[in-house]
Amino acid sequence: MRNFSILTLCLSSILFTQCAMDKSLLSKPELTEWSNRNDTLFFKKNPVAVFTHYEVELYKGSVTKEICLEALTIDTSDVEAGIIKYAHTLHPNDKVQFKPKYKF
Repeated sequence: MRNFSILTLCLSSILFTQCAMDKSLLSKPELTEWSNRNDTLFFKKNPVAVFTHYEVELYKGSVTKEICLEALTIDTSDVEAGIIKYAHTLHPNDKVQFKPKYKF
């Protein structure tokens, strides 16, 4: 019975460790497709977004920092999630806001 308890504990630890991985971060292979220079983010060497400003909020004693990005073109719908993940990978403790440009 004791061996079963130890085995259960070990398996639970492994399972919870694997679940704790941040799925909003890019993997190393994905990260190689992204870069930044000055205030511009690039995907496969093409400029896709620009850093517009940085916000710091204080609410009920809690400080929140937020990176604000804006699309450079209308054609970013296929990389919007990647833009957010790339910024969050570089700054994992900050919120990321992305403003796309849509045709109306």
